[in-house]
Amino acid sequence: SGYGAVVFRWLISTAQVGFFEGMRGLLPWMGRYYVILVPAVGGLLVGLLVYFLAQEAKGHGVPEVMSAVMHKGGRIRPRVAVVKSLASAICIGSGGSVGREGPIVQIGSALGSTMGQVLKLSDERIRVLVACGAAGGISATFNAPIAGVLFALEVILRDFSVRSFALVVLSSVSSLVISHIYLGDSPAFTIAHPYSLVSAWELPLYFLLGMMAALVGRGFIWVLYRFEEVFEDWRFPEYLKPVVGGLAVGTIGVWYPQVFGVGYETIDAGLAAKLGVGLLWTLVLLKPLATSLTVGSGGSGGVFAPSLFIGCKL
Repeated sequence: SGYGAVVFRWLISTAQVGFFEGMRGLLPWMGRYYVILVPAVGGLLVGLLVYFLAQEAKGHGVPEVMSAVMHKGGRIRPRVAVVKSLASAICIGSGGSVGREGPIVQIGSALGSTMGQVLKLSDERIRVLVACGAAGGISATFNAPIAGVLFALEVILRDFSVRSFALVVLSSVSSLVISHIYLGDSPAFTIAHPYSLVSAWELPLYFLLGMMAALVGRGFIWVLYRFEEVFEDWRFPEYLKPVVGGLAVGTIGVWYPQVFGVGYETIDAGLAAKLGVGLLWTLVLLKPLATSLTVGSGGSGGVFAPSLFIGCKL
């Protein structure tokens, strides 16, 4: 899972340079408007990969893993790891408004499931290996081994037995070691200034922020599901739907390029108070729209990073 995360991160950066730098050189006459076509071209490649090779690679990634654990004995087709890596890297690298956490969970889980199937293990052991792969993916991506363990046990495996806990911890820590070797040990986000409670009068503001975040999060879920339903009911070739979503996201990105990709740089800028209030509120509205267009149309990527993005802007 650690090496899967390293390769996946490399694929994303390579795709990003290839799409944006390459197409800017091919379409100089379009000026800045060339970015409209970048997510559309990426969407076409993603649509073809997913439709013809592994339709499980479409969407978030985590629900597919949960379904495999609950209904298929943890069995995930081996090709899913490869197709998910390529499809999500292309989607994110070409500007799709999705995160890399869902894909790396599915990639790590597929690797664990494949190992269990090759060794002809029981369904119970394969489920544990799936959770181990998911924990390793989260640990390597976020530099957060404890979060990886808790996520895998609570969301994927739903089992807190001592035996499962020990195995998942081993996978998470070993994946973290691989991540440190190749990606460094810096945290996912940089806090420029230390935060501290200056006055008790701040507490009601945090309470209000929590309520606002809940409402915005609920709205994000509603918009995402509506777009998924609209694209699902639309009588149009499945492998071409991501092209339409990509064109819409590219149009938004002409004026607000912050919606492209994972958005960690914009999160860091928000944490450093380098973004204006007007831009922050605009992105709170546009990021859910861009993510819903990407995922709903059939793009491949997670929704966790977009959720962090939206919450940070609040």
